[in-house]
Amino acid sequence: MKKQFITLSFMILILFSLSQNIFSKQGEGGVTLPILNYVAGTRALGVGTAFTALADDVTSLYWNPAGLARLTRQQVYAMYERLYEGSNYWFGAYTIPFHNIGVFGVGLIYLNSGDIVGTGPNQEDLGIYDDTQSMVIISYGTPIQNIRNFQSRHLRFLDIGISMKIVKHAIYKYTSYGVAFDLGSRYVPSKTSKFLRNFIFGFALQNILPPESKLLSEREWYPLKLKLGVCYRTLFDTLFLTMDLNQILFREQTPELNFGIEYVALRLFRLRAGYKNGVSFGSGMEIEDFMFDYAANYNFDLGFVHQFSASFKFGNRSYR
Repeated sequence: MKKQFITLSFMILILFSLSQNIFSKQGEGGVTLPILNYVAGTRALGVGTAFTALADDVTSLYWNPAGLARLTRQQVYAMYERLYEGSNYWFGAYTIPFHNIGVFGVGLIYLNSGDIVGTGPNQEDLGIYDDTQSMVIISYGTPIQNIRNFQSRHLRFLDIGISMKIVKHAIYKYTSYGVAFDLGSRYVPSKTSKFLRNFIFGFALQNILPPESKLLSEREWYPLKLKLGVCYRTLFDTLFLTMDLNQILFREQTPELNFGIEYVALRLFRLRAGYKNGVSFGSGMEIEDFMFDYAANYNFDLGFVHQFSASFKFGNRSYR
């Protein structure tokens, strides 16, 4: 067991070192792709994106792929958000569990700016075009005990996951592509644990091995982000208090703290609130295998944005 831990830690260290080397070469220039800045998931928006530890549904493939590991049925998910100045944001996802193997998921995020009137260097009319960005996410999450040689009573509450993200950015007649990876883990202690039974811990490292991509003369930046989350569950698992620490690595940026709360009433209704660059709130209603969610975020500079989503569970249960 000790040998397996050393091997796994060494592999993560190599990936981390390679990412550090890439970012040191990139320097401070470039701009973050807008599609990486929006919130993919209504539940996550409702709790102020403090979702790294709380993630346990189909949207986990974006936030923390380890959150997929405990899904026991197939799920489909669709989300829509109307952004500022006519922009639109969609997110769709599907997950399927396999007994003693893990859970696989695929997602698609699409961001469209709406119609843009183009003009050339001499103010000539270039017509109307779109600025579109899309991201395909392929994910896998599993309890670590499903992996050979990692079966141990000390690890039975640890889940791990990985996501691959393929990003496309097209504006006018120019296109760029990029690929990045996310790693995640989630620890859900046993209810018999005296000190930790009410806690859930989450870890995610996003945009590992970022690509070198350019659109026209501007380099597009995939920030290497470390996310640490903790969630405290109480009142018979009906009240969840959650917090995330987000830090962009190898850049001189201040860490960001996000907070959120989720309350489940009568196993039917969910109420949420949080804070991320402004106040967030949301609600949800579960009707048998259907889940309907709404969330809003108030930004002090831009005002309100609203998100709507629906999800559906189906198929036989696949136990871990």
